[in-house]
Amino acid sequence: MRIDDSRILYKRKLLSQALQEIWRYPLTVVEAPMGYGKTTALRQFFTEVRAEVLWQTVFDSSEISFWNNFTRLLMKVDPVCAQSLVELGVPGDSVFSDQAVELLGSVEYFSPTVIVIDDYHLLSSKALDHFFERLVYMEITNLHIVIISRSAFGENTDELRLKGYCLLLTKRYFELSYQEIIDYSKLCGVSLKTDEAFMLQSYTEGWISVVYLCILGYQQAGHFERQSATLTELIDKVVYQPCSTETKEFLTVLSMFDSFSLAQAEHMWQTGNAGTLLTRLMAENSFITFEHVGQTYHLHNILTGFLRRIFDRQEPKQRQTLWRLAGEWYLGVGEYNAAMNYFYKAADFERLLTTIEIAKGAAFARQPKTDRIKYFQECPIPIKMRHPLAGIIYAFNLFLSHEAVLFCRQCQEVTGYIKQSPVLDERSRRQLMGEMEVLKGITAYNDLSLMAAHFKEAWRILKGPSVFIDTKTPWTLGSPSVLFLYHRTGGQLETEVQGMKELPCYYRLAGGHGFGGEYVMEAERYYYVGDFDNAEIVAHKACEAAKAKRQFALVFCAMFLLMRLALVRGDGDYIIDSMRQAREIVKQQKLYSHVHILELCEGFLFSCLNQIHRIPIWITSGKLPETLFFQSHSFFYIIYDKSLLISRQYHKLVGIAALHVAQAAIFPSVLAFVYTYIFEAAAKEKLGRRQEALATLHKALELAVLDQVVMPFVENNGDIADLLFEYKISGQYRDFVSTICRLSVPIAESSQVIVDKLNSAGCQLQLTARETEIARLVADGLSNQAIGKTLNIAKDTVKKALCNIFKKVGVSNRTELIKVLMEQGMANLTNHGRNLPQGLTTTGTASASPGDAELSTQGMRMPGDSMQREDQQKH
Repeated sequence: MRIDDSRILYKRKLLSQALQEIWRYPLTVVEAPMGYGKTTALRQFFTEVRAEVLWQTVFDSSEISFWNNFTRLLMKVDPVCAQSLVELGVPGDSVFSDQAVELLGSVEYFSPTVIVIDDYHLLSSKALDHFFERLVYMEITNLHIVIISRSAFGENTDELRLKGYCLLLTKRYFELSYQEIIDYSKLCGVSLKTDEAFMLQSYTEGWISVVYLCILGYQQAGHFERQSATLTELIDKVVYQPCSTETKEFLTVLSMFDSFSLAQAEHMWQTGNAGTLLTRLMAENSFITFEHVGQTYHLHNILTGFLRRIFDRQEPKQRQTLWRLAGEWYLGVGEYNAAMNYFYKAADFERLLTTIEIAKGAAFARQPKTDRIKYFQECPIPIKMRHPLAGIIYAFNLFLSHEAVLFCRQCQEVTGYIKQSPVLDERSRRQLMGEMEVLKGITAYNDLSLMAAHFKEAWRILKGPSVFIDTKTPWTLGSPSVLFLYHRTGGQLETEVQGMKELPCYYRLAGGHGFGGEYVMEAERYYYVGDFDNAEIVAHKACEAAKAKRQFALVFCAMFLLMRLALVRGDGDYIIDSMRQAREIVKQQKLYSHVHILELCEGFLFSCLNQIHRIPIWITSGKLPETLFFQSHSFFYIIYDKSLLISRQYHKLVGIAALHVAQAAIFPSVLAFVYTYIFEAAAKEKLGRRQEALATLHKALELAVLDQVVMPFVENNGDIADLLFEYKISGQYRDFVSTICRLSVPIAESSQVIVDKLNSAGCQLQLTARETEIARLVADGLSNQAIGKTLNIAKDTVKKALCNIFKKVGVSNRTELIKVLMEQGMANLTNHGRNLPQGLTTTGTASASPGDAELSTQGMRMPGDSMQREDQQKH
């Protein structure tokens, strides 16, 4: 049963005025408990404005599920950007978060565009909180974010309000007063008595959803029931129970989805009348809506929660049948992650493993690690025996995740399944044994001779490419140096370089994946022994070879080496231009999984120049991103250790050095050992522990001298010169130390030339006095609106000035501008908010008052004092 005009929205002047303020802020946060009409009010408001509205409702805490739906939503605005965000994945660290924000900032929003995230409180994700904060700080023209939540958004709402970025609407804007309840009831066709109105206001506390349900109940019973019914009980009595049995079942089935299309409903219902039922439901109540742009249906959040509790009480077999149907739907449309989730819920491991085999490694890797492990731990053995390829994909994933114990166990299991499976013919069995040889070769990392042996055997068996290798994964596993990964034994460097030349058999197996790696490693050996001419020649060869096969991780390795050679000759312009060129390649090729490689390159180069403020903050903070492959951790740590040395944190460096040595020993890396010992020795020397420092440096020297690897000592000579001098006068390592000293003098001079040029670059920005003022306020984290208030100028004036500043500085957004200002010493590292690329904290304040960002009720008429009754309109 329905009210004649149940779809009316009762409009209130105070709320209407408040919602109009959304256009003044990049972020609006709407905080109120369930049932206050937040969703309905916002939906109605946006139907009456000329804006592109992208609406997403959150139904669980899954970051991956949220990101999949978020990127699907953005397909309507910019499919290229949306696909790039899919490939980037959930922005779990500051580097990926910056990339996601930059992608969204590159989109042209020709008209006001609003991204609404409803029921955001269900996520509880700090990573996504920070992502949206960074997005808001960008103040992208025509883009507005609206967060609807039952609890506070993130940890920094007050800071966002202070700086003029955020409008906060709390529950007082949604509460109905006694008089409003009377007028709302009249609009619904019900005239309340005075005592009934008071009772309803007292009972509902102004919750418009509860008022609406009470009015529905009144039409059914002819009076208001005075007992204290819960919201769930009201939904059950006045919405759910009046439905037919078929309609109840239909609604319960569809409640598992955040939103759904007609085709999806027909797939799930399978009786041929899904369209008829949806039409009837749309006509009979206000709890289901249709979005014409996306051609999708949405159940109201309150009804969805109610129905899902009913769904959870159904028989397990019935739920599993529906989950299986949902899995088949998502598998059919190519949404593999959602398909895996539903097949797992249905305990249909046969279809789950089939999906993994179809999706291959990339989609499987996007599942949470705990889920990936559960899939195979809970899967019955007979099913795993029928799907050994899925087992191989899982084993490879365990290797990349550094789950050593599980990896070894899985390899043994899957080998046994291949040998014993009753469903495999000999040809299939042989093919799978060839795939196992590929896996063994990959996991023999970094033993080049053993890797080559396995790859040759795999090629002999397969006589063609492997089917499970994920060629989108950077071949260097996030490291900007091949030699750093594969030089594992002192005294064997030349042999290892030759061993790398035996890996072309892998390239054939992997369609060219890793092509050019042998040239990069050869060029790096020349560099480390001080043969700069040959290093440059082979580096160019490596770069072109890798480009030919689109092996951009290796292109970046070659470019990194060429930048290090530019540092040797004092060519700072080449270094800066190469950094920009590398980032352009990332943008053009959408290589977002490679961003960490570039930042490690930059971090290393600036650490060599002792420019700690230019090293990415995520590195100097010492917090490893979860997305960084384990094999690259040691390279991360040598930059971090050098940053500790530069910042004079000697005790900390000495304290953690042994841990980093142990890390480097897992997959032995001679260079990691050498660099770590050098930094540890330098720190001990600064602490006045000369003998300990000499002993530690001796460890580095005895490893490096075997292959004449001089460059780690040359790069850091300024920190260990006195210690090296002692070794020189003692006669130990005399020739080796002499070579270090000979190379160090001109390279130190070249480095100083680059540092001087970098430090003087600030004079070339040529900003006017007003532009400098605005730039500094941007660096302090203020929004355009707050800057306008501070300088007493219009917001549009600030925007125009920023456009000029961006052009002069050569950047495209606020984040890049702040980086440049920091480099030029125009911004204090401690005075930035979370708009900074690496998520720095803030200690600064803005001139805007808290009341500017939360619409104050002081001096305004509250509900009941003033009211606007507008024409009846449908939701």
